[in-house]
Amino acid sequence: MKIALIGATGNIGSEIAQQAVQRGHTVTAVTRRTSGLPPALAGVDAVVADSFDTAALTAAIRGHDVLASAFGPGPDSADLVIKQAEVLIAAARAAGVKRVVMVGGAGSLLVAPGVQLVDAPGFPDMYRPYAIAHRNALAVLRAATDIDWTFFAPAAEIGPGDKLGQFRVGRDSLISDAAGNSKISYADYGDAFVTELETAAHRQQVVTAAY
Repeated sequence: MKIALIGATGNIGSEIAQQAVQRGHTVTAVTRRTSGLPPALAGVDAVVADSFDTAALTAAIRGHDVLASAFGPGPDSADLVIKQAEVLIAAARAAGVKRVVMVGGAGSLLVAPGVQLVDAPGFPDMYRPYAIAHRNALAVLRAATDIDWTFFAPAAEIGPGDKLGQFRVGRDSLISDAAGNSKISYADYGDAFVTELETAAHRQQVVTAAY
């Protein structure tokens, strides 16, 4: 499978890229520069393109089977997530790429009927701009009824850790353990994400993975 990936140099994106290559897929990292890429991305092809430029992104992804995005903005630019979703859909349409899989935000997951995590009591204020931006990006995907999109939200907490190879995957709702914790490592999330790329098991759906 030929995968075009935005955000391949980040914590999540690099895991997705590495694990996809290890499984025998061809990965093209869409980057602003091809020099100085981290050693972790050995085996990954790279193409220079601005992921916010629809024409440039269209040219970069043409001929690929799936467009994946692990784009993560800085703390003062959360709304760029929405713009990125808009460009993902526009470029996919123009390039004839029917599948788009985007790293989403856990804030969009349900914690009770009709209640998203971002609206639950105690949701951290520092993460609220990201959560709201991802919720609005999800609305962009949902409006794209002609694209086989997937909004892949991680657990509430994601960070460094071993690849355990054991986790739960579910739709729409936050996955927590018996103690109420919702966690996953970058490595295991990357594993789950690549499996979704391979299987397309959750077309036009919100999916998540956690321990």
